[in-house]
Amino acid sequence: MDPDGIRQLRAERGAQHVTFSEIADHLFDFADRHPEETATVEAIARFLVEVEGIEHDHDLHPDRGLPAP
Repeated sequence: MDPDGIRQLRAERGAQHVTFSEIADHLFDFADRHPEETATVEAIARFLVEVEGIEHDHDLHPDRGLPAP
């Protein structure tokens, strides 16, 4: 996987503060425009719910702070 879009998001908007409600709105918008990706969007949303409280500073932790699957 080459996460250029993720890197671009971090570089261009990483300093912004948003709510999860705003992120959810963007996920709904994306799913509406790309219905074939709805299952992936739902999986990302569930992942974001499940990682609450887990410290995962990507600059400090090479494993991203998440346990191996």
